[in-house]
Amino acid sequence: MNKMKICGLQPGTFEDGDTVEGYLEKHVQLLEKAVAEESEKEGGKPYVCVFPEAMTYAYFGVTVNDKWFDYAEDAHTGPTTTKMIEEAKKLGVHIVYSFFEKAVEYGVTHYYNAAALVSPTRGLIGLYRKTHIPSNRPMPVNEKYYFEPGNALPVYKLDNGVTVGMLICYDRSFPPAWQALYLQGAQLIFVPACTWGFRGPFFQQELQCRAFETHTFVIGLNRAGIEQVEGEREARNHFGKTFIAGPMGENIATLADEKWAYVAAEVDLDETENAHEFMNYKRDRRPDLYGLVTAQGSFAGPYIHTYNTL
Repeated sequence: MNKMKICGLQPGTFEDGDTVEGYLEKHVQLLEKAVAEESEKEGGKPYVCVFPEAMTYAYFGVTVNDKWFDYAEDAHTGPTTTKMIEEAKKLGVHIVYSFFEKAVEYGVTHYYNAAALVSPTRGLIGLYRKTHIPSNRPMPVNEKYYFEPGNALPVYKLDNGVTVGMLICYDRSFPPAWQALYLQGAQLIFVPACTWGFRGPFFQQELQCRAFETHTFVIGLNRAGIEQVEGEREARNHFGKTFIAGPMGENIATLADEKWAYVAAEVDLDETENAHEFMNYKRDRRPDLYGLVTAQGSFAGPYIHTYNTL
């Protein structure tokens, strides 16, 4: 058996009186609590723990305010990465976390909505930059003001050799992104999100479908509670629903709207292979027909049925 325990962390929202440093410390306390409690249960300590999107402060993507650029940090030396590496080593777990990234490349400054993966033995081993950036109505989301899109859909190896991928929030609604991870052999896909509103009723169902289509274990993360930032017209109600889905789309473990809670489950990675054997999507794919999806290749137009006549 190829078993490991995975843990999804569901923080509360950024409240009046919170500071950036204090809010991050609340996340650390939740992480340490989850690891300590799960270590005493069947299956032992979690192998990987995952935080949701925008975990270091209030979600500011609903406003346009340059003050938030002051909170961007380097992926390698910033305070969030430094703390997560420290915690990974201290607790002996892998951690997936999120932050507002500032990257200076060839003298040019770039800003990304990023998620990273740290190992207890190797430090920072994965960095993913959100590739689909929303700017929507009726939801007042203005992420394009702050973030450039990433340009890669990578996978990474945990210390035990398990292949994992990451998507962030809005990315979850683009099936080709999931296929890119699936075709690279992903067994676990982490989806940190910071979501609320009309997507609540089908948040879990959408990820369950993607888990079934890719035969991967999926962890969907979200915060829970009411939040509002300066300049925002009305408060948001983050619905939580952090959960773990299996490679046949089953809901393995779930939370409702509890604040500062977590969900954990021991999963058997052999089940991903069993799912591939049961429904062999890789074998039956038709990439020769999918050129239109990536604007590469030709499209023959609608199929018009004709009957053979004598």
